[in-house]
Amino acid sequence: MSKPLIDYTRTLKEWSTSECRPYAREADSRHELPQKWREILDTAPVPLGRSDRPGSEPVPEFEDGYWVTRLAFYEAVAYGDVWALQALGNGIGHLVVQAAGTPEQVERWYKPVMERGLATGFALTEPHFGSDTSQVAATAVRDGDSWIINGNKIFCSYGASSEYVVVFATIDPAQGGKGIRAFVVEKGTPGFAVVKPNEHKMGIRAWVTSALAFDDCRIPVQNGLGWRDGELKPDLRGQAAALATLALNRPNISGMAIGITQAAIDLTNDLLNEQKSEFTRLRWSRAAEELAQMNVTLERGRRAARHAQRLLDLGRSDRLTAASAKAFAPHSCERIIRRCMQLLGPDGASEDLLLEKWYRDMKIMDIFEGSGEIQRLIVARELIGKSAA
Repeated sequence: MSKPLIDYTRTLKEWSTSECRPYAREADSRHELPQKWREILDTAPVPLGRSDRPGSEPVPEFEDGYWVTRLAFYEAVAYGDVWALQALGNGIGHLVVQAAGTPEQVERWYKPVMERGLATGFALTEPHFGSDTSQVAATAVRDGDSWIINGNKIFCSYGASSEYVVVFATIDPAQGGKGIRAFVVEKGTPGFAVVKPNEHKMGIRAWVTSALAFDDCRIPVQNGLGWRDGELKPDLRGQAAALATLALNRPNISGMAIGITQAAIDLTNDLLNEQKSEFTRLRWSRAAEELAQMNVTLERGRRAARHAQRLLDLGRSDRLTAASAKAFAPHSCERIIRRCMQLLGPDGASEDLLLEKWYRDMKIMDIFEGSGEIQRLIVARELIGKSAA
């Protein structure tokens, strides 16, 4: 990375550690952002690109490129704690608009988000499926100049706090994944209800993931992404748009995982050093060797994620590199944090430390936006073809 980006992320990391981390337990216990979260963000010594304050100074532009910068940003903030990323983020629904929308739709729903930091929701998962997106059961039926959407969605990022939600629904169940399209449903639309603002979950508890219901929810035909010349064009169908959007952000998930895990390693190293006199020379040597190997593993994850995002900045988005980054880092990071807890003995699982929280946060990193198993399948199929099972 360039020196200006290194300096920016170093400052960001130090701030996140000193100002955000002390509120990590509160966010986890409350299942929502800390009560003083805006005041905490106000203390940042560098621009954060805040979505909660229109007109706030954006994250600086660096020669490294937009996506490499975002990757470094995610890691630096997550080092303090991931609740701050929820406060700073604005979702990924608008990225679907960018990928699948017409120029008019991009002008209407994508550009305002980028200019004003609005939040957008992403509604794909349903109660009966997770990774297999072809199982979407929510329906969109054409009725004159409208689409009528019916169905239920769960774990929708920013679902309860967004300006609009991009909803994936099928226009023809007989076609399976090929029948899925993406629709923009704006907040306040009749028939669109937030069933649960933030679902209780094992980790990243402060992150808004909502349960939504659509009951004869009527939207204009033009809200179907890809609507041109009086019909919904199938050249970039909804399922493909969803997967393409997730691929853009998957290396950033790896960045979050690496940030959390670096914090766990550093904390473990500091605590073990305080206890060094209690170790035999052999035990200390083995513990130090393990910690060193953990850092080597993290650096591999950084390089994989940075390579994927650098290609994206060069206009050469590559499904294989994005999947490789997502497959490697969260899975490895989960094992590292678990081992850190074991090295610290009973203290490692105590709520007096944040290790057990970070471990719970890490579990979801390997699952959402494409599970590790699915990413490894993508890698296998890219390398040896669709015969890979």
